[in-house]
Amino acid sequence: MSDAGYSHAWIGLGANLDIPRDQIRCALNALQSDTRISMEAVSSCYRSAPIGFLEQPDFLNAVVRVATLLSPVRLLHCLQSIESKGRRQRSTRRNGPRRIDLDLLLFDGLQQQSTELTVPHPRMHERRFVLEPLLEIEGDIELPGRGLASKWLVDCAGQAVERLPGPLLD
Repeated sequence: MSDAGYSHAWIGLGANLDIPRDQIRCALNALQSDTRISMEAVSSCYRSAPIGFLEQPDFLNAVVRVATLLSPVRLLHCLQSIESKGRRQRSTRRNGPRRIDLDLLLFDGLQQQSTELTVPHPRMHERRFVLEPLLEIEGDIELPGRGLASKWLVDCAGQAVERLPGPLLD
């Protein structure tokens, strides 16, 4: 996929139910098979302790960079479709257990807020499980409106996150 006319987006993936690594791989495969999206970089897999609702298994997380012709909202709808096919059940409990979660973290340098979508993701700068894999694939990326991602990682030092060995995709 050539870069002409394409936007770059960064997507966070997370799961903590039903063999989470398999759930993340399945979501990555769904992204890879979508002809409107080209995966450019995939982080390692990270294990993280839950935040907020603590009575649940640890999460596995990753970040992927894609190139796409889709608008931010259309990409969000695509991610929601992948979640639905992965049998994600939305709960009223924030930070609760889930089979798969796909978050649109960044879309080029866009800053946008609507009832449907906020970009950059409003809490990504507070989450080590997002920042570590993001920094792994991007070096010190700028978070629009917030500055360098590495600056925010310092504030998340107390959050338990561990990089796991081995690639997510073969």
